[in-house]
Amino acid sequence: MMVRSTEFCSPLGRVAIVIMLLSLKAGCNQPQPAEPETAAPAQLSEQRPDVTLQPIDADRYSEVLSRHRGKVVMVDFWALWCPPCVAKFPDVVELHRRFADQGLVVVSISMDEPEDGDAVLEFLANQQATFENYHSLYGVGSAAFEAFDLDAVPHIKLYDRDGEIHTIFSGSSIEPAEMEQVIEALL
Repeated sequence: MMVRSTEFCSPLGRVAIVIMLLSLKAGCNQPQPAEPETAAPAQLSEQRPDVTLQPIDADRYSEVLSRHRGKVVMVDFWALWCPPCVAKFPDVVELHRRFADQGLVVVSISMDEPEDGDAVLEFLANQQATFENYHSLYGVGSAAFEAFDLDAVPHIKLYDRDGEIHTIFSGSSIEPAEMEQVIEALL
């Protein structure tokens, strides 16, 4: 049943709905209290894909980028508490599948709390995210966003072969087709 009337919402309720919709449009910059939903997880066979999760801080991030100099690198900053992040993650996996053999390196960095590592790893395994996966040591909050120079999640940084940031995609309006075009141009 679809309810179109606003008579069921108080003025305060309408304000809360508007704020929620604006935060989803802009991206997530604070964790949402609801349980995360996994966006169309791939069915796992009897054998789990080779998915790992390692801790990362700002220094380790610089090392990861340096190690991949000479390749195009896509870094996806995401979190389980961010519905747009979870919804967009399969697009990242698909881009990895399509372009890894052409020189694209995909790195994901979960911005969840460190103690949520098991849930993050389970999500990554369900998505068959067989690229490099890291978990921010800073947890949720401003320290993590400052360390990685983020304004919101989802946040995707594309680095060229010289290790320079070429394009940044941020917020829930990230379009896979646009990312694909930029990746193809860089490759």
